[in-house]
Amino acid sequence: MRSVLSPRLLGIYGAVFLFLAALGGWLVVDFLHERDRLLHDTARLAIHKSRFMSRAFGDTFLATDYVLRDVIGHIDFKTDLNYPDADPARARRLDALLKEKVATVPGLADLGLLTSDCKFAVVARHPLHGRKSNQSFCSEPKLPSGQSLRIQYMPTEKSASRRPVVLISRIVGSAEGRLLGGAMAVLDLEQAQNWIATFETDTHDVLAIVDTESTLLARTPPLPDAIGKHAPPSPGQPDFGQIEAGATFSGPSPYDGRERVFGLSRFDHFPFVAIVGFDKTRVLLGWQHRAWQFAIGFVFLLTLALLALHAHLTALRQREDMRRLAITDALTGIANRRHLMETGQREVDRARRHKRELALLMLDIDRFKAINDTWGHPTGDRVIGKLADTLLALARAHDTCGRLGGEEFAVLLPETDLAGAQVIAERLRAAVEETQTAAVDGDAAIRFTVSIGAASLAADDAFESLLQRGDKALYQAKEGGRNRVVAMEDGRKVRDAR
Repeated sequence: MRSVLSPRLLGIYGAVFLFLAALGGWLVVDFLHERDRLLHDTARLAIHKSRFMSRAFGDTFLATDYVLRDVIGHIDFKTDLNYPDADPARARRLDALLKEKVATVPGLADLGLLTSDCKFAVVARHPLHGRKSNQSFCSEPKLPSGQSLRIQYMPTEKSASRRPVVLISRIVGSAEGRLLGGAMAVLDLEQAQNWIATFETDTHDVLAIVDTESTLLARTPPLPDAIGKHAPPSPGQPDFGQIEAGATFSGPSPYDGRERVFGLSRFDHFPFVAIVGFDKTRVLLGWQHRAWQFAIGFVFLLTLALLALHAHLTALRQREDMRRLAITDALTGIANRRHLMETGQREVDRARRHKRELALLMLDIDRFKAINDTWGHPTGDRVIGKLADTLLALARAHDTCGRLGGEEFAVLLPETDLAGAQVIAERLRAAVEETQTAAVDGDAAIRFTVSIGAASLAADDAFESLLQRGDKALYQAKEGGRNRVVAMEDGRKVRDAR
């Protein structure tokens, strides 16, 4: 039986599926690159927005620092910073100065002056006069000389106002490292929270401000319980204290575990970092929809290709089945008379064209009518089938075995002369003689024999002439006593094997 798919069709289908595989691979790579580009663009947007936040909120710190510098420029550290102040007029002047300056910066909660022992000498809004500040520089053994800026987060339990605040101080140290005094501004974190809440955010996006020690100062959506506390780091998060200008990273949030693309920007001159986090699921939602659409489309295309291949293979298989039915004997499974005649003529033409030998064997089951009469036609059919099996078992790959009709068979032997055909015929006759075929219900075993006529191709022969000589040789084998081989060449009997 020939293969349903020819090498040409195999090549075509291989090329089609190779193209589909290459297309699928290209789509996967392209979508992965698009995903990387989308995340990269989102990271750039996040860092741009965080820079805008750091500059906008940083302006408050910058303005506050200008106010502190201005206040320090209006006071005399030797005479003005005393508590209690013996000069009521001086105290009123300083109080008016602070009230005027604190109103110049929106969001500034308070403004105060510190004495050399870190006590509040004058405070614009809260009655903290005479109380000692809890800022870290108050306990430092030695301070740098001249002015320096200090920024410190103060939690509720340490804040003099009992509110979480950020303290921005400009202090002045002597040449010996002692505190001479300073001015301090108070930024209430509620103001920072209100400010950051003015930014519009999409669902699950995050905006936050932290200090370089990872203390959360403000966040939207708000997390009141987390404000003022150390924020746990996310996987891949850079050290806030090491950020010089900006940075980006992707990772899960330490608060809700959602994957986000983060942009970080350091405030100019101040130890704070603005954080913008875009929800990764939302960012990739459109990309995922397109990826699924292309994936479904590709699977649909692949399914159509497979269905087309299946339909084509089914059609080829059906055509092959019909071809086999047309050329195959239904009882034995070997070539029928029509196919044998067509193949015989082709072999004759090929032998003439290439000047090659060709021989033919004609076989007939001896006393087959007696087998049918004794055992019945089903048993006769099994005998015919057994002979066909024996022919196929002994035939060479390029030989053609066929049933001419009834109990009569023929074997085409390309590349074989008459002597070779006799050898093959005798081998076949002996094999059949030794064969046993089960009869009805396996009650007995039947032995049968065959008579064989052999003929070889002569000059200017047609296949019908070769077949006639083979049939004539078979007739002589029958007349000679059956179960024998008779070879015939040019109408003359060459040899009787028995």
